[in-house]
Amino acid sequence: MMHASDSRISQRFARIFSAILSPPMIALGTVFVFAFFSPIGTGLLIPWQSFFLGLVFIVIGPILPLSILVARGRLTVDVKNRRDRPLLYLAAILVYSTGALIALFFMNHTMMVIAIAYVGVTTAIAVVSLWWKVSAHTAGVAGPITGLIWVYGIIVIPFMLLTLVVSWARWYQNLHSVKQLVGGIFIAIGVTTIVYWVLWGPLMLF
Repeated sequence: MMHASDSRISQRFARIFSAILSPPMIALGTVFVFAFFSPIGTGLLIPWQSFFLGLVFIVIGPILPLSILVARGRLTVDVKNRRDRPLLYLAAILVYSTGALIALFFMNHTMMVIAIAYVGVTTAIAVVSLWWKVSAHTAGVAGPITGLIWVYGIIVIPFMLLTLVVSWARWYQNLHSVKQLVGGIFIAIGVTTIVYWVLWGPLMLF
């Protein structure tokens, strides 16, 4: 039987893991790696410029509308009401798309592909969310890690275990069911795989 103190500790860890493994934090790590350790370079941009591009259009920009609404007390960070999510997803899709176009202009293929992957995953989740609440947290971990696997190979696969950590954290806080958590993971892996198969795979043939 779990004691009250054990429950409080578990809740604290669940909140910490949710924060550390939140989509913006995972995006920040992914953008950093792709900017400074891209195996194909960063096009016409130097690494710091590539990082700034990703920071604005993949990390900060997509969550800016939510951050403003939370600051004004209009929404909570977890956006528990499914009906509040579509417009936030649409805003994020527009920001990701803008980032992808800018990256394309500067021939920054690595950042362009991950931005397009974010567009695809966010679009898929937005459509599914019209009927069913799916976990953006697990998708926000599984998608970028899938992209990293495509770029850097099997050495990144162990990091996919982070999806289990964030799944536990979200489930323990009663924010998602197991099906919703697994749904986010599979949508992100599936869509990201398609994007990288189309846009990254052919590049590796040359």
